[in-house]
Amino acid sequence: MTPRGPLAALVLAAMLLAPQAALSQTPGRAGEPVIVELSVGRYGTRTVEALQVGRDVLLPVSVVAELAEIRYRRVPPASAELVLEPGARRALSDPATTEIRFGDTTLALTPADRVIRAGEHYLSTRILGALLHTSFAVSWSDLSVVLLDADSLPVGRRRARDRALAALRGGQGEAVPDLSLGFEKVRWDGMVLDYSALMPATDLLGGGAYSANLGLNLFGGSFEAALASAGPARGGPPRLDASWTGVWRTARWISQARIGDGLATGPRPRSVRGFSLTNAPFLRRSFFDDLPFAGALGPGWQIEAYRGGRLLALDSADALGRFSLDLPVEYGENPVDFVAYGPFGEIREFNRTYRVAGDALPASRFEYAVAAGACRTPECTANANLDLRYGLSRRWSVRGGADRFWRDTLPGLSHPYVGLSGSLGNAWGVNLEGVANAVVRTALRYEPTDDFRLTAEYDDFASGTVAPLLTPLGRRNQWTFTAFARPIPRREDVYFDATLDRIEDGFGGSTSGRLGVSLFTARMRLSPAVRFTRADATAIAAGAPRTALSLATFSLPYPELGPLLGAVSTRTSWELDVAGRLTAAAGYLSRALGPSLRLETGAGWARGAGTTFTLYVSTQLPTVRSTTTVTTGALGAGMTQFVQGSLLYDPSSRGVAFVSGPSVERAGLSGRVFLDANGDGRWTPGETLLAGVRLRAGYVTAVSDSAGRYRVWDLPAFEPVLVAVDSTTLASPLWVPTHGAVSVETGPNRFRELDLPILPGGVIEGKVVRDTPTGPMPVAGARLLLRRRGSEEVRSLTSFSDGAFYLMGVKPGDYDLMVDRGDLERLGLSDTPVDLAMPADPDGATVGGLEVRLR
Repeated sequence: MTPRGPLAALVLAAMLLAPQAALSQTPGRAGEPVIVELSVGRYGTRTVEALQVGRDVLLPVSVVAELAEIRYRRVPPASAELVLEPGARRALSDPATTEIRFGDTTLALTPADRVIRAGEHYLSTRILGALLHTSFAVSWSDLSVVLLDADSLPVGRRRARDRALAALRGGQGEAVPDLSLGFEKVRWDGMVLDYSALMPATDLLGGGAYSANLGLNLFGGSFEAALASAGPARGGPPRLDASWTGVWRTARWISQARIGDGLATGPRPRSVRGFSLTNAPFLRRSFFDDLPFAGALGPGWQIEAYRGGRLLALDSADALGRFSLDLPVEYGENPVDFVAYGPFGEIREFNRTYRVAGDALPASRFEYAVAAGACRTPECTANANLDLRYGLSRRWSVRGGADRFWRDTLPGLSHPYVGLSGSLGNAWGVNLEGVANAVVRTALRYEPTDDFRLTAEYDDFASGTVAPLLTPLGRRNQWTFTAFARPIPRREDVYFDATLDRIEDGFGGSTSGRLGVSLFTARMRLSPAVRFTRADATAIAAGAPRTALSLATFSLPYPELGPLLGAVSTRTSWELDVAGRLTAAAGYLSRALGPSLRLETGAGWARGAGTTFTLYVSTQLPTVRSTTTVTTGALGAGMTQFVQGSLLYDPSSRGVAFVSGPSVERAGLSGRVFLDANGDGRWTPGETLLAGVRLRAGYVTAVSDSAGRYRVWDLPAFEPVLVAVDSTTLASPLWVPTHGAVSVETGPNRFRELDLPILPGGVIEGKVVRDTPTGPMPVAGARLLLRRRGSEEVRSLTSFSDGAFYLMGVKPGDYDLMVDRGDLERLGLSDTPVDLAMPADPDGATVGGLEVRLR
């Protein structure tokens, strides 16, 4: 494609009217008109009339402002003003002065820096560069002026937001596996043993306790058998629990089944020995649904939504200034930070939040659960539950069901229940529940931002129920209020929290409350609080009102205190009665003695109980966790030792590993990392095993050992896990993982074998050139795409200032190399894709001499 006609004609006319000999002369200070092509980075190009002064060029301010999307206005009688955002920084060009004031900066103007003609202000690239915090590149040979580093200007920020929006809409940036391995069914595999022991120095059987929990992968499910002491070791026969849990993640009607000991279903489950069935997921995704966040700004504004620094969505206000973004929300609290950009770079920031209850369901989602069995506690002999839930909409869910309890000498209890929970807008939350023969509950929550939260709950308890199991005995009703506020928005180091409770029973009632403050100054947190309790005169616990003042402190280490004391953190607590008398105090010093060892020592005093001195030694090793406690005081001295850990058996390597646990119903991966010389994806004897390669499985990392083997544990069972190799830890920069990411569905209580092949990649080298009447010219900054045939794999690279390019780590295979379509459209050019083949070479191959030609 030839250059655009009008631009070519203007350039040719300028070259004919301005001979090269004239360009070498120094024109008058008023400036000579010259036609140039003005480019603002990669974002816009326009042919404009500028003024040449010596070897510099004066550009029309209005055109620069329009291309850079900076607010510009003429100020009568003859001035011009730029307003740069954020901050509304103003720069005024006044013909009556020889300077430009810009915030706290004053730029002195020489006669060659500014020319005013027909009301248009022309400024030199030196002054414009200082105002915009950028620089210009002037080329008189091709009559072009380029504003460099335009990314910091409003147009650059807007285009970055546009690219981010395109990436969000196209799903770019998400880790997508190029290999997925489904659930692996086995009859029997793996073994996990969790253990713990509490051992006092004296009276081991009278004060000690123990537990052991065995986990196996049996028929694809999790078999567990637990043995634990019932209280002290000599307190009687130990408790034995056994169960089998099966999970069918993609099944519609039964996704979980349990046989044996475990919790029943429903909102108030109890421990039973029986069975349970449900179609609820074994591990519920944190993502709930996309919900709208709406508001109003001015016309022409754009808005970005962030959570935890990650961009979630973008939108533009309509002609009335309204906006609405559908944002992905997760279970729990969803604070969202909004950043709004005006049409000329203005910036506003604000915060909103939305909380999703743990029992909420997406719209039209139905879940059920049923369980029955013998009670494992003496309060009942048997228990059954039926629980039904349905998502009415994206904001409302309904729940219903029934609990039934059978008892020996007492009458049985039936508790049908129904509940409704949801939200009114994003700030208000509502929860209504009625349980027959138990309680009627109403709860409201107001939480407009994560800086303020107010909740109120009222419970009306049923009377006449004999020995109730679901409600406190004798209680009639209860009011509960909680409040949380940050007085300084988005400052997490200062906040207030308060609670207020009113409880009434058959003999009266009581009121209690707490008001606390948290202040963080330098490296110390102070938390003063006041608590009070008031009981009615008719209440059983009636007595004088009680008020207490408390202060808790915590300090981070002060390194300036030296190597010994500079690593010590402290925590203290103080409590006084309303008369100001000290009733309790405690203080502790803590110091890490290494990456796995921590020492804490201190003392606590309480009126009437005396002083108790305590020493804690905590050890957190990869193989075991232990805590040693030594106490001495008015009641004597004592020492206890607590130990906890897990034993893992890996059948593939026939090895045993020890971890700190707990590990039952968790999963792992193990295998080899090897150089796949023949490219078949399988390890064969003779292929090199690679040591020191880091990989990530979910949120767990591991490094292959000297034999090229790795082992990863503590992964969620029954769920897909994404596995990826860190290519920066490969010995050669030419080596690349065969798969960028692998999705593996894990099984409980076992290691799954997964080998990770590495391919010997190669290098491509070449140059991007553009055809011109005088011959090929190098093209700098061209974005190239390398697309592998037969797959969706695409890599990008950019040409250097001389047009050259290279790319390492190219996998063996056939490719097409081309220039990004967006760059071609911006330049008004076309190209022909280059075909290339990368051979497989263990030492790395090079494909050079490539030329991408633009026309």
